[in-house]
Amino acid sequence: MKSKLCVLLTLLLLFTLVSCSQSQEQTPDVTTTAAQVTTTKAETTTKAAQQTTTAPAQTEPVNPFEKHLEISYLVRFTENYEEGRWDELELEEKFNIDLKVWNIDAYSAEQCTMMAAAGDWADTGYINGYDPVRAYNEGLTRNITLETIRTKLPEYYSILEGNPIGFQFNLIPDEPEHYYGISFCYAMNNYWYHVNCFRLDWLENVGYDIDDLTEVKISYEPLSRASEGVMFLSNHVFSYEEFCDILRAFTEEDPDGNGIDDTFGAMYPLTGPSYGSTWTDIYTGMFGITSYYTTWLHYDETSGNYVPPYASTGWRDFLVFINDMLSKGYMNYLQDVTGTGDYLGNFYGCLNTGVYGHFPLDCLYNMNPTYPDWVRDWVPNGILDKHPDAKFVVVPVIVGPDGTGGNRRYIDTPFRDGAYGTWTFGASCTDEKLDRCLALLRYTHFTDEGFYRYYYGLENIHYKWSGEPYNSAIIATDTSKIPKQYTNNAIQAIFATDKFLTDFKKWSMVSEWFYQLCEYQIENGWFIKYTLEPDKLISRLFMGNDLYDEYIALRDKIQSDILTVANDFRNRAFRGEIANIYSEWETYIDRLYAAGLDQFVEIFNRDDFKKFEIDKSKLYY
Repeated sequence: MKSKLCVLLTLLLLFTLVSCSQSQEQTPDVTTTAAQVTTTKAETTTKAAQQTTTAPAQTEPVNPFEKHLEISYLVRFTENYEEGRWDELELEEKFNIDLKVWNIDAYSAEQCTMMAAAGDWADTGYINGYDPVRAYNEGLTRNITLETIRTKLPEYYSILEGNPIGFQFNLIPDEPEHYYGISFCYAMNNYWYHVNCFRLDWLENVGYDIDDLTEVKISYEPLSRASEGVMFLSNHVFSYEEFCDILRAFTEEDPDGNGIDDTFGAMYPLTGPSYGSTWTDIYTGMFGITSYYTTWLHYDETSGNYVPPYASTGWRDFLVFINDMLSKGYMNYLQDVTGTGDYLGNFYGCLNTGVYGHFPLDCLYNMNPTYPDWVRDWVPNGILDKHPDAKFVVVPVIVGPDGTGGNRRYIDTPFRDGAYGTWTFGASCTDEKLDRCLALLRYTHFTDEGFYRYYYGLENIHYKWSGEPYNSAIIATDTSKIPKQYTNNAIQAIFATDKFLTDFKKWSMVSEWFYQLCEYQIENGWFIKYTLEPDKLISRLFMGNDLYDEYIALRDKIQSDILTVANDFRNRAFRGEIANIYSEWETYIDRLYAAGLDQFVEIFNRDDFKKFEIDKSKLYY
């Protein structure tokens, strides 16, 4: 058997050698062959075809960053920047550039005006202290085309496609598809500045239990008192009648159990009658209106007109509510507890007395380790100092008598322009420089690799994750513990900013509280369900230049007369000087129209004044 196997192996080896000798490979540099197969009985002969092709010449890949360029750079917070920071050096090497960061306060109108007067403007960056349209008209900046944005910043172009109104921001008149700069579009535009916060322990003490509580957990050591069992989130919405009764109970039923009549349902966070502010929008929002009384318009079903908030039935119902709460003592005005007139000092000074059961809670700044201690410790630490057993719950909204209510976005539209919303390019920025600036911008703002590294810094040096990496909040390192070579007198987020950051998750990572709040709001649809919007918005974007200019000319003539009537009615309502707001409402409206509102309405009702339409579903993810 072994001898037969040996013979078989010998024959196979011989066959292999013969086959190899008859099938010579062609050298790869010149020829590709098409095989010819001729079949005659059992013989198969393969011949190499004579067709040849010339191989393409080998070329070196083009290096888009081959030429070394000097790029001047200016954004906010660079006034104390020190040249040669670690991230600057990395980016200079990656993009073959010499970054010159200007030590100018880009927020200071005085410094930016001096800069412009000298004919200077950075190649790339943003400047809050000087209007970009003015800068362009003065020859300080250059334009950028839509095609350049599409090809060089495709991620940003996709954002524009998601909400096409963005194509209208910063568009230069009479220069189709040319822009003053790149419009900011960041998550901060779309968040709620304040949320509704209750003392949860007080709610429980007066018999209003909530059964869907989600606990907020915080591991940051200076906020350890709020680490667990203190802050909660809930989807619970109290009815209007329940909310009014809660304010009564917080005032009359000694919710803190100290035996002293020293508590209030809530504080109206202003010192007197007003159309409101971001701090009061949670209360006017119960009735569908906000503090934007000169730009928002609401459709009035009674008259069929588009009217300002102060002429809407929502404002009427709010005045009834606030008059009732103030006159009964369930709410009071902001008190000057500091004796300085400082608003924030007084607002949080009042809250930290621990005598209020409901209040607007700042979403971003509270419990945020990246802000100074006196800001970070507003709530809950300030209240826990005096009331260590206090608990808090944040709910989506409080509602009016019709069961609806809401809150407003920080900015009406998802995009910004003007001095606080435009990334510009200086007149010194040639096309060659522009390409390099956009490559830098794309890497630091639109890639995960660049954004996390240059916005938050280096993991385990500038921060660590509170949980799963990229799926939890960051915990910033105490600056005294950061190695010297990675520290600087400027903030970390110089070369990567939040100006094009539409992803709420990335933005909210600045604190454990804010991250958990935003995640909960998005998962439970708070922004989609409860964000208030106008029916029409006084803006060039929706009116067009001609109609807007016509409105401005009319506004300058008649608005003061209209507001005189509106202010008088508002002030008397707040002070309890109107016996029956409902019965006097019609007379008040007649006086508004007589003062000139009828002329406003004629413009507001025109068909070429477009309705406000923003796709909210594209804003929150």
